[in-house]
Amino acid sequence: MRKSIVEKILEVKDDKNKIARAFVIDSKSSSPRNVGNEMLIFSDGKTFSTIGGGKDEKIIIDKALQLFSEDCRKSSKVEISLTRKEAAEIGWVCGGNVEIFIQLI
Repeated sequence: MRKSIVEKILEVKDDKNKIARAFVIDSKSSSPRNVGNEMLIFSDGKTFSTIGGGKDEKIIIDKALQLFSEDCRKSSKVEISLTRKEAAEIGWVCGGNVEIFIQLI
């Protein structure tokens, strides 16, 4: 059985680990994941689960790492737009608009 996000947080959370929870809060058109999908990003760059992969996910990971490096306790909302043409140019079948909330834990 695959671990849940909460189980993974409880397993790895300590004073050395910084963790961000990123989850889809809005999705339009054919984005790769639906509202509610979530992933964890750790301060060492590792992740747990996925919100769709590829360019969009890389943007979210980079934003979480930026929040860690700023050593602030702010969360952030990120909006990503990828047209079908842009998606096709990089070999994806999905485009669409997605909003991701990054919550520092």
